[in-house]
Amino acid sequence: MKTKQQSETLDYFEKNAADWAKQGKINSGNKVNVIKQRNDFVLQVIKNRKRTNLALDIGCGTGDLVCEIASKGINAVGIDFAKKMIAIARNKMRILKCEKAEFKCCSIFDFPLEPNTYDVISANGFIEYISYMELRQLLKLSRKSLRPGGSLILGSRNRLFNIFSLNKFTQEEIENKNISALLFEAIRITNSKNIDDISGFRTAPLQKEGKKHKGTKVKVSTRYQFTPAQLINMLKNSGFKPVEIFPIHIHGVASKFKDKNPAIHANISNLLQNYADNNISLITKASSFMIHAKKIR
Repeated sequence: MKTKQQSETLDYFEKNAADWAKQGKINSGNKVNVIKQRNDFVLQVIKNRKRTNLALDIGCGTGDLVCEIASKGINAVGIDFAKKMIAIARNKMRILKCEKAEFKCCSIFDFPLEPNTYDVISANGFIEYISYMELRQLLKLSRKSLRPGGSLILGSRNRLFNIFSLNKFTQEEIENKNISALLFEAIRITNSKNIDDISGFRTAPLQKEGKKHKGTKVKVSTRYQFTPAQLINMLKNSGFKPVEIFPIHIHGVASKFKDKNPAIHANISNLLQNYADNNISLITKASSFMIHAKKIR
């Protein structure tokens, strides 16, 4: 039986599949293409690996990433539980003649994962829609199905950004008395030399499970946010070594200004994104981030 969170998520993405496909094609300095930023990071990880024979994209949406991976001669599987998303992805696969691409309509928790099979597993914009228990299960399944040295790439909404958004999210963190812990982590990250410095210290507690969060453009009432340290600690506890963290959708202006002047925000944001590589200090000003972790042998 689906939870309320899962039902709302499925309903939203079924209704907005076509619009989601259009967002992935945005190619303008006046808009921020978060989907492309996330996909580009996964592609960069694959490029830097010595060898990748098989990749799995969880919550693949309309299939852009899977088709791009397949176009490089790599076998790629995409899974998503929204039928309309998968229908668009399969049509895209046929048009682009992506012979090495494959799409399945199902949940990752129902998908038959074989041990030591995949070189890369990615989940972009996915973990915010599952429970903490399911997240732990996802990490366990990923570790089991990755080959030794395989790469797990996760995208997450950035809870640290609540400090700097200066809006209802900031107010909520103050009311819940988490702002000091978040500030401590933000300072630690800003002054870190590498990802190894972002773990082993006490940060804010996880958001209350099942809590209805403040509204965003995605109409799902419970969408979790994580701090980098929270995810890094979870990954380490699950048998992974985090090796890279990458900012997504960097904000150079206040959120209120962004809402009134979206084109100016986008131009600044896209400019800053050019400096995202190996620049941990930009993480705190990004509304989301990616983590690349490797399976420990």
